[in-house]
Amino acid sequence: MFKLKFLFFALSFFLLSACKGYSKNEKKVFDEKIQKFILKENLQLKKSSSGVYYKVEIKGKGKPIRYTDDIRVMYKGKLLNGVVFDEQNSPVQFKLKNLIPAWKEVLVGKNSGSVFLIVTPPQMGYGSNAYGEIPENSCLFFEIKVMQTL
Repeated sequence: MFKLKFLFFALSFFLLSACKGYSKNEKKVFDEKIQKFILKENLQLKKSSSGVYYKVEIKGKGKPIRYTDDIRVMYKGKLLNGVVFDEQNSPVQFKLKNLIPAWKEVLVGKNSGSVFLIVTPPQMGYGSNAYGEIPENSCLFFEIKVMQTL
């Protein structure tokens, strides 16, 4: 049993240490890019401790969103240069727990029916991975309307 626990902790340590993190300087550069975007777009957003900027544009009256919920949303995702990489004008369903960290951080505990603006640094988005039309290390802007929780 001891060997199994040791193997589990050793493997966990290896996997965690193999993940690419960002340096303080890299995070600062991402934050500066986001602040320039916010200023250019004249947005009034709050900054979370993780570096995600957000605003609840409209507070919904539905039930609170939980991490384990499926959510039906309409949204638009853009790079900070204005290129739209995804837009859903009809509700689509996702498991919240499978979405990027920024969405989970901002949406959990808020009410369905709410509308959000989110600007996320890469470490709370897709990180150092390119994803479809999203280049690696991209800061992202989302407009999200949570239609329903399931």
